[in-house]
Amino acid sequence: MFRRCPGRLAAALCAAAVGVACSAAPAANATLPADVRAFKLKRDACDHFRGEEPTDEARAKFLTDAMRKNCTGTDNALKALRRRYAGNAAVSAALQDYEDQVE
Repeated sequence: MFRRCPGRLAAALCAAAVGVACSAAPAANATLPADVRAFKLKRDACDHFRGEEPTDEARAKFLTDAMRKNCTGTDNALKALRRRYAGNAAVSAALQDYEDQVE
C-alpha cells in the first residue's frame, strides 16, 4: 500500500512545507483550476509520506500523522475531480498518474 512516487518528490516536499506555495511546481500547474492545484499539492505530499520508512517510533507517529493529514479524503476528491473535469484535457492529463485508491 505504501510506496514512493519519485516523480512527484519535489512537489510533495514543497506541499509538506506548512501550506507555503511551491515555486518548484511546474508552470503548467498555474493554468489548472484552483481545486485541481490544491488536490495535487495534498496528494503529492500524501504520496511522499506513504513512501517513507519509519526508522523509530517517533518517526512512525510523524508519518502516520502526515499521511492522515495529507491522504484522508483524496480518493474521493480524485474521483470527483476526474468526473467534474472529464472534458478538460489538461486536467485529465494532470490527474492521470494518480492511483485511484491510497487510503
